[in-house]
Amino acid sequence: MSIQRYGKWDFRAVDRSSAARARARLRDQGAPAEPERAAAVVLLREAPLRVFLLRHTAKEPFGSATERGGEPLEPVRERWADDVEREGERRPRTGRYGFPGGRHKPDDPDVAMTGVREVEEETGAMVALQRAWSRWITPEYEPVRFDAWIYVATLAEGFQPRVRVREPEYATWIGPEQAVCQYGGQMSMQEATTLAELSRYSTVGEVFAAAEQRDMSPILPRLNMEGDRPRLILPGEDGYPAAALSHA
Repeated sequence: MSIQRYGKWDFRAVDRSSAARARARLRDQGAPAEPERAAAVVLLREAPLRVFLLRHTAKEPFGSATERGGEPLEPVRERWADDVEREGERRPRTGRYGFPGGRHKPDDPDVAMTGVREVEEETGAMVALQRAWSRWITPEYEPVRFDAWIYVATLAEGFQPRVRVREPEYATWIGPEQAVCQYGGQMSMQEATTLAELSRYSTVGEVFAAAEQRDMSPILPRLNMEGDRPRLILPGEDGYPAAALSHA
């Protein structure tokens, strides 16, 4: 069963005002935007198990830009964790936490190499071993969408990651449980879920063994408006809407 809560964070909750904006946005668009390929990489080390976490002051999921072809895009306001509440109150956001990652480029042989390239560009480090962990599709109501592969990886011997580009303002090695408990409300749903999943393991070897058994079917969250409050539902779960938005 997919993770819905972790500690104080409810990854699925969406407030009604944001849900209404999402429904209106999809109606205005007429059809969902085509997802672009992208990759993000969770760098791992031990012992104990640690992940490399970045904080950006203003970065859309997987490095999306605010312009395309010279035309401005509406900012993505209802990102997958933007409406998570803490004890019934909205938590102030000073930055977004996540992993090295970005859009697939024409020169990338495949999306796996997109992740390798992004690690080098953002941290100066080289990936030694990499395995696919999950594949997420951005909800249909977003104006910028991604078909995003999340990988787990180790670094080549002798490399230590560091912030190389101007955009990330902070980077640290941190335990996956501590990371999601402390910063889960400032992450996208897929990144927070990934950390919650990784918190079940103690070693890099266990993570890579688990990666070999993962189902890599695309995960497309959809918004369900039934019940007391809107929630994001994943494929295979009870109440998963057949359409982009229920009751749209």
